[in-house]
Amino acid sequence: MAVRQIKNGKAAGPDNITAEALKSHIERSCTDQIATLRIIVEQSVEWNSSLYINFIDYEKAFDSVNRRTLWKLLRHYRVPE
Repeated sequence: MAVRQIKNGKAAGPDNITAEALKSHIERSCTDQIATLRIIVEQSVEWNSSLYINFIDYEKAFDSVNRRTLWKLLRHYRVPE
């Protein structure tokens, strides 16, 4: 995976995310993440609060999105470039 090959100590990219932050949870298993999500859902029910979950297949999403249209929408909602 390309993220594993990023060297630590490098300057953050245009998104201001450092290499260390990108790699921080790379070793967590799918099981760990499901357990964490389960706890969040249980607490949401316990606290009677709304919870919205969105699962994104980033590999498919990056290959299928018209980026020009996406940036127009983001600017419409005042998301800076």
